[in-house]
Amino acid sequence: MNTQQSALLDNLKIIKPNFHAFTARFHSKLAESDIKMDYPAASQFNEKSFTLFCVLERIVKHINKPSQVAPFLVHHLAYLKKSGATQSDISILADAFYDTLKEHLGRYFTHESQVAWRDALNFFEKFANSTLFNFSNVISFQQKIQQKQSNNS
Repeated sequence: MNTQQSALLDNLKIIKPNFHAFTARFHSKLAESDIKMDYPAASQFNEKSFTLFCVLERIVKHINKPSQVAPFLVHHLAYLKKSGATQSDISILADAFYDTLKEHLGRYFTHESQVAWRDALNFFEKFANSTLFNFSNVISFQQKIQQKQSNNS
């Protein structure tokens, strides 16, 4: 287990006893955002908080093994697709989640935790955008050369 994974798991241990409060805060963040997708009402969100925690914990426990996390994430991303998520919604979800962590963890949201969650959420955003929208910000070396040549012309 690397230090980032350890930081994520430590944060989850802090959040777990009061995860309903965490999900309520997360839901409020989504309600205040410009999110376009359909998402559950606060009461439904609360009902599904244990499931959300289990999904989150499983992803974090296997985050260093992308081949094990990918099929699990694909399965759960189907919900976002069915809810009409857009690429901007994926960013909003990640940002709202990060802001919720920051508020909920307070002084336990250390610099190490912040970096670990940023990296994990960045992975989620890239994976979700690739899976749901066939979008990647990775370009081939040949594309990079062509781009540079056209900029120099």
